[in-house]
Amino acid sequence: MRTLAIATALLCIAACSNDAAEPTTGVVQIDAPADATPQVMEHAETFKVYERDGYRIVDLRAPLVSWGGAAQGSDRTARIVLVPKTREPPALTGDLADAVIVRTPIERIATNYGFLEAIATALDIEDRLVAVGGVKNYNDDIRARARSGELAQLGYGWHMPPNIDPLIASEPDVFLMVMGDLGHAEHYERIKGLGVPVVPIFFEAEITYMGPVDYVRLIGMMAGKETKADAFVSMVADNVNALKALVADRPRKKVMSSWYAGSGRWMVTVRNADGAFLEDAGGINVLAEPDDVRIDDFVRVGTEVLLEKARDIDCWIIRDTHSVAFNDTGVLQHFKAWQEGCLFAGDGMAKPEVDAFDVYERGLIRPDLILGDMVRMLHPEVRDEPFVYYRPDTRTVRP
Repeated sequence: MRTLAIATALLCIAACSNDAAEPTTGVVQIDAPADATPQVMEHAETFKVYERDGYRIVDLRAPLVSWGGAAQGSDRTARIVLVPKTREPPALTGDLADAVIVRTPIERIATNYGFLEAIATALDIEDRLVAVGGVKNYNDDIRARARSGELAQLGYGWHMPPNIDPLIASEPDVFLMVMGDLGHAEHYERIKGLGVPVVPIFFEAEITYMGPVDYVRLIGMMAGKETKADAFVSMVADNVNALKALVADRPRKKVMSSWYAGSGRWMVTVRNADGAFLEDAGGINVLAEPDDVRIDDFVRVGTEVLLEKARDIDCWIIRDTHSVAFNDTGVLQHFKAWQEGCLFAGDGMAKPEVDAFDVYERGLIRPDLILGDMVRMLHPEVRDEPFVYYRPDTRTVRP
């Protein structure tokens, strides 16, 4: 799955930013606050949660990874304190200096990314939204509310900083902020200075596809929906485990996921969360590279590389929601996947007329649906359910 052009982390907004060399793979380490009890987050690596004296401390940390490139500088950190409205907040001194306090349960939510709208919908709190990125919403009701002016429009975080005036006017209890450029950092400071609690959301830095799902639990904690959030994450995890078990003993298939960028160049999935879908579905990603939390999931390669390394792939995800079809049969005829008709496209659950694509919204918290598509692609004998996001391609010329 190709991500939209989002750099995943951003600003140094805590008391403990670290300029030392960072790990290149595995779990991102976050120093724990003193005398606090950690709470289990089974999947997320970009944040950890602790409990102390009746409130929670959320530590977030992630590298800033440029789209299709590598991290810039050291990891960025944030410390958030979740305090029930029924008790006095702690003093922001010591290890809470410069932390952001969020009073819970949150009732008025502002955000600038569809992924967070999908979480609100999953938790049945979409009626608490007061501001969203814009009108490219897959959810018809949220889109209608944004178009009518009921919801403020802040601009989508993958390409622009938030519009501050409508944000302030919406009077949110919290602003869940995804940012696509380091230059957006100054807007965080301005918003914080105006008294709006801001929580940076680093989901795109998760190295596993289950990592973003734990953000459902984080927002569930803020919204007083912990039981529902826990049940949701458990459901997704159970489905993923069942799919992995289904293909564990089946022959592995060679596979490639790419999209054509024009001028003979392809964007090819090679690592991290997007690469894990192919492997966990029983595939062998012929262009795989080692996982690395500080490098994006895909690389740009020429057609000649595909001809050299991927001629014998069994299946090929050849398009996504934005790419155009590649119909040069002089090239395609050399690939086994084209010859045998196993070409797929990640264009399901799309509303192109409103530029809305559910794979970038609900798909990010339902990796079980994506993995299910991959399993059905590679193992036709288990196709007992319809495809959701990734389905047989209908635009590329076939033999």
